[in-house]
Amino acid sequence: MGSCELCGAVSVSTKRMSMHGTFVEGCKSCQEKMGYNPDTDQAAENVARVNKKTSAATSGGYGGLGTAGKDIMVRDGKELADDFPSIIRDAREKRGWDQRTLALKMKEKINIVQRTEGGKRPGDSVIRKFEKILKISLLIDLSDLDVERTVGNKESRSLNLGDLIKMARKEGE
Repeated sequence: MGSCELCGAVSVSTKRMSMHGTFVEGCKSCQEKMGYNPDTDQAAENVARVNKKTSAATSGGYGGLGTAGKDIMVRDGKELADDFPSIIRDAREKRGWDQRTLALKMKEKINIVQRTEGGKRPGDSVIRKFEKILKISLLIDLSDLDVERTVGNKESRSLNLGDLIKMARKEGE
């Protein structure tokens, strides 16, 4: 039992169906209203599977920045420290290096170092390079943190397409 992403019905049987180039979970009522056809939906699933393989093979990210590849935020119970820009800057300045020198030692572009010290989260490989070159640790164990990691409560639910349509109608009035 799930919730319908179209009308917002909770604890109903849903089926994954394609709609305008994406896939949504829809209840039986919404499937009928949308004219759901399992035969055409299977064709859409096949196209999506091929596109996913193609995009995964061609996506390379931008110089190590972004979310390409596996994300360390969900691996090994470790998280990137909130103050990672100051940790990197302090370690670099302690060695007497400017940003260009650090970038050369890491074999990265200088704008990668600038963006990271400016607060933009680097990619996994760049984090490992910073840690290795500067001999620092940017990842902290989640068990060391004294914060509660829950959002909402059991009664809350996420926004669905029906909620967004209602919000858009209210804004239009």
